[in-house]
Amino acid sequence: MDIKKILQIIAGSNLQNKIVLLFILIATIPILVLGGLAVYLIDFSHRFDVSNLELQLIDQKTEEIKKFFADTAGVLELQVGFSQKTPIGLNEQRFILDGIIALNRAFEEVSFIDVGGLIANDIPTKPGLETIKLFRGGDNDSELFDISNLEKYQSPLSGKTYFSEVYQTLNGPMITISSPVKNRNGDIIQILSAEVNMNQISRSIINSTLGFSGGLTLLDGAGSVIASKNKFVSSGANLANILRIRQMLDGKTFDGLGNEDRYQSVVDGAAVVGAGKKIPSLGWVLFAEWPLDDADSVIRDVRNQVFAFTLISILAVLAIAPFFALRIIRPIRQLELGSSKIEEGDFEYKVDIKSKDELEQLGNAFNKMGNGLKRLQELKNEFVFIAAHELRTPVTAIKGYMSMLFEGDAGPVPEAIKKFLEPVGQANDRLVGLINDILEIARSEAGRIKIEVFSVDIRASIKGVIQNIAPLAVERKIAINYAIGENEPIGLLLVLADTMRLHEVITNFISNAIKYDQEGGWIKIYHETDADFVTTHIEDNGIGIPKSEQGKIFEKFFRSDASKVAQIQGTGLGLFITKELVEKMGGKVWFQSPASARATAGKEEGRGTRFSFKLPRPKNKI
Repeated sequence: MDIKKILQIIAGSNLQNKIVLLFILIATIPILVLGGLAVYLIDFSHRFDVSNLELQLIDQKTEEIKKFFADTAGVLELQVGFSQKTPIGLNEQRFILDGIIALNRAFEEVSFIDVGGLIANDIPTKPGLETIKLFRGGDNDSELFDISNLEKYQSPLSGKTYFSEVYQTLNGPMITISSPVKNRNGDIIQILSAEVNMNQISRSIINSTLGFSGGLTLLDGAGSVIASKNKFVSSGANLANILRIRQMLDGKTFDGLGNEDRYQSVVDGAAVVGAGKKIPSLGWVLFAEWPLDDADSVIRDVRNQVFAFTLISILAVLAIAPFFALRIIRPIRQLELGSSKIEEGDFEYKVDIKSKDELEQLGNAFNKMGNGLKRLQELKNEFVFIAAHELRTPVTAIKGYMSMLFEGDAGPVPEAIKKFLEPVGQANDRLVGLINDILEIARSEAGRIKIEVFSVDIRASIKGVIQNIAPLAVERKIAINYAIGENEPIGLLLVLADTMRLHEVITNFISNAIKYDQEGGWIKIYHETDADFVTTHIEDNGIGIPKSEQGKIFEKFFRSDASKVAQIQGTGLGLFITKELVEKMGGKVWFQSPASARATAGKEEGRGTRFSFKLPRPKNKI
């Protein structure tokens, strides 16, 4: 296409220019709106996704910490099975402490502490004095201390489990837990204390990640760092002077959704999105920080893609708008040309619109209109054909009787009457000639039948016809027997045929068999096959076909003059059309009236007929 043609397309007609402008407005406004909305929704959704990931990780680690302390403190919550207020014996104490250290790898040191009372032989014990102490993998005969003034002794005396602040050691973060030991009546008889290593929790926090560089930080109740993913934050560092940390220590929760949750990191100054909350049962704080460069990397790419797509879409709209308008105008011009052709009487003209939209539907409707007009023309021709055929019978009869009169078969005709009959005969001869001419014209104008053959299972067509025509057979008490096994291979009875036309052929044969059969008779349908064809036979025991008429049975408009069929209505076109259809599908049709054979043997006619037709089998058989 040269520049001149392109300019012509762009300039177009008034309607085309209007369509171009309308198309641009309709196409670009939604693109802009949807593009902006998409960016907003993507950003909003991404914020929720980031928030959910941070909060889920925080909640997961919170539950992990709670479970750790529940399991640890639960080991120390000891209740003896006696009701006396005397302490547990030393041997039993050692046994219990050995079991505790073996049970949980987090215990580094465990000890029993007396709370006062009497032991064996009414010897009093000293409150706050350690009675026995065991270390993991160390000397278990270490010095025992009086800890009566320490919180880990004072707090359990009130019945509560004591948790100390976290303190750092060479072996990692540690915490002291002490719990009262009670007898059956709930009396506190001793205190069980342990030094618990928190390396398990520390490793879990350090190994937790968000994206490529985000992570968690765990603080104790004083704001000191227990563990952190951030390599720039050391264990034991106190962050309580930072406002955001103080707010979390006071119980405020940050969900990572607000603008305040996007800030400079409290630990290394990087731009991050943060979320955090307090663990109420411990008074600790667990918060997440995810660098924005990492957290927003995906959304940034998606946002850029949306912007690029929006821009490209608008440019594409501007480029294709003229061609879109032309696509609408071209079918309109085709319809205009088609209208001129139809006006000229060319009903064969078809518009070819392949737009896959309402314009194509309009084009199809236009073609249907043309087909309808063509069909009306064909019906007119057919009507003329049938009318001429029907008119030929009475005028032929008139001619025959006139001949008989003139030849004297009915006796001498007076000359005076002959004078009046001669003009009648001449007029009849002219009428016969005129009717024959009309018939010839109608035949020349008749259209041809279109056939499209496919591989078809003839059994399905026959069964469908039998089902549809069964009421007529029942009314006349005629039994229909289709002699084919259900397990017959499908490929054996596949034929090349037009499904609709095959159905029409089978319907014609079976309905004729029913109409011309005797009441209470039978119809038998069966097949024969060879390498190239499938032959179908429809046999009845009806009135048969007189031998004199057998040569005309497939002629157009043929009607038997036999008295047995005179009362049966029909146009005489059925077998003619059936023969035409079978032959157009590459087959052949014939019949045999068994009555003719019996007549040859000296028996009367009228004992049934067998119509047969064969159709080619597909080349690639199943």
